[in-house]
Amino acid sequence: MRKIDRAKVRRVVGGLLLLAGVIGLFVWYKFFRDVQVSYADDDENFKYGSIGNEENAGIPYLIWKALPEICPQHLPGPGGYASLGMVYEGREAPIGISVRTIGVPRAAINCAFCHVSTVRVEEGAAPRVLLGATSAQLDVEGYNRFLWACAADPRFTPDGVVEAIRRAGELSWIDEQIYRRVLVPRTRTALLEQRDQVTAWMDAYVPSVGHRRPRWGRGRIDLFNLLKFHRLNLPLDETIGVSDMMPLWQMPPSVRGNYSYFWDGLNDSLTEVAISSAIGSGATVSSLDRDQIGRIERWMTRAPAPPYPYAIDGALAAEGRRVYVRSGCAGCHDTGGARYRAVIPLDEQELRTDRSRMEMWTPEAAAAFNRHAEGTKIDFDRFRSTTGYVATPLHGIWATGPYLHNGSVPTLWHLLTPAERPRVFYRGLSEVDRERVGFIHDAADTTALARKGLVSRYDTSEPGNGNQGHTYGAELSRDDKMALIEYMKTL
Repeated sequence: MRKIDRAKVRRVVGGLLLLAGVIGLFVWYKFFRDVQVSYADDDENFKYGSIGNEENAGIPYLIWKALPEICPQHLPGPGGYASLGMVYEGREAPIGISVRTIGVPRAAINCAFCHVSTVRVEEGAAPRVLLGATSAQLDVEGYNRFLWACAADPRFTPDGVVEAIRRAGELSWIDEQIYRRVLVPRTRTALLEQRDQVTAWMDAYVPSVGHRRPRWGRGRIDLFNLLKFHRLNLPLDETIGVSDMMPLWQMPPSVRGNYSYFWDGLNDSLTEVAISSAIGSGATVSSLDRDQIGRIERWMTRAPAPPYPYAIDGALAAEGRRVYVRSGCAGCHDTGGARYRAVIPLDEQELRTDRSRMEMWTPEAAAAFNRHAEGTKIDFDRFRSTTGYVATPLHGIWATGPYLHNGSVPTLWHLLTPAERPRVFYRGLSEVDRERVGFIHDAADTTALARKGLVSRYDTSEPGNGNQGHTYGAELSRDDKMALIEYMKTL
C-alpha cells in the first residue's frame, strides 16, 4: 500500500483553505462589507446619514446615478432628479439620499427625503434650503414611477448601464463584471417586482368613488396605505390616504399620552413615530439603525422653524396676536393650549375636513402594526385608530403650504375664507405669496408647467382631495384676517 505523504496533503489542504479564505474575503468585500454612514454635525447627519434601509431598499449608487442619463425621457424635464423636486446643495447626491457601502455603494432615501424644501425669496436668487420642512416640491410618486419606467425601458440592459457608468468614471474589470452579471439584472428585477406590487393598489379602480386613486402630486404621499398593504400584508381596500408631508420643527418629546403625532394622531410616542417612519422608508425591524433613529428623534425636538424671509408689520402682527387669542386659535395651536396636539373629533362643527386620510388608518391596521415587531426590542404598542385630526403647532407656517392635512387649500387667506377656496390650483412652486401667505399657486405659467409635470395640478373634486371644513375664523372681518395672517408670519 502506497504511503500517504502527509506533508504534501497538509500543503494541499492549506492551499485550498487559503484559496477559500481569499475567495470568501473577496465575496465579503464586494457584496457584504458594511461601511456605516454618519456625520458629526446633526444637520448633515439628518440630510445624508443612513437610517438602515440600504440593504433592503437601496439601489447600487452608480446605477442610481446613471438612470437619468439612461432614461431622460421618463423625467418631467432637464436636471435629472432635480426635475422631480430633489434638493441639491453641491454634493453628487441630493439631500435625503444616503450612500452607504454594503459591498458596493448603495443609495437609499432617509428622513430628509420627505422633509426638506426650498424657497426662492427673490426672482433670480438661489433657493434657500428649509431643512425639516414639508417637501413641497418633491414628487414622490413621480420618483418611483421614474425608477420603474427606467427598469422597464429597453435601454436598461447590462451593456447600457455599464456604458453609462463608464462615462461618469472608471470601473475596474472586476467591478464591471459584477455590475454586468449581478447588480444590473438584480436591480432591474427588484424594481419591476416593486412596480407590480405597488401599482396593484396605486392604480386600482375604487368602485365606491367611481375611479382610480388620485395621483399624489408634489408634496404628498400615501405612506400608510403603503405600509398597510406591503409591510403589514393587510388585504387591499378602497381607502385613500394621500396627505401632505409634515414639518418636523420643534417636535415635543414623547410624554406618553400627552401629545399625538401624524395628521390623525395615530400614535402618541415620538420614538415609535421615528422608528415607524424609518420602516416606511424601507428599513426592517432588524436592519434599522436604532442609534441613528434616536439621534434624528432628538434632532426633531430641537430643529428651529425658519423665520419669515420678508419684512413684517410689527403693529399689525401685534393686533393679529390679539385676534389669534380672541378667536381661540391659541387653545389648539400654542404649546400649553388645552387642545395642543390633541385629536379634534372630525364631527366638530367647524372642523369637518376631508375624511379619507382618517378613515384609511383602520383599527385593524393599528393592531397589525402593534404586532409587527413583537418579540423585538422595538415592540410597538402605541398605534391606534382615531376619529379626527390633530391640532398641530404653527411653527414656520408660512413655509408649509398648501394647508390642511391633504394640502387642499393654497394659502392662509383661503384657509380663513372658505368661500374663496379654489377648486383647482397648482402645487410645487417655491415662490412665496407675500399677501395671502403660502406658495404661489396661480401664476400665469403654471398650466404649462403642469403639462410638463414640473408642478402638480390639484383638483379638489377628486376623492381624498376635498377642501371643505376648518372654518375657524371664517367669520372674521377682512382686516382681522389680514392682521391674523401677519401675526402667523412671526411663528
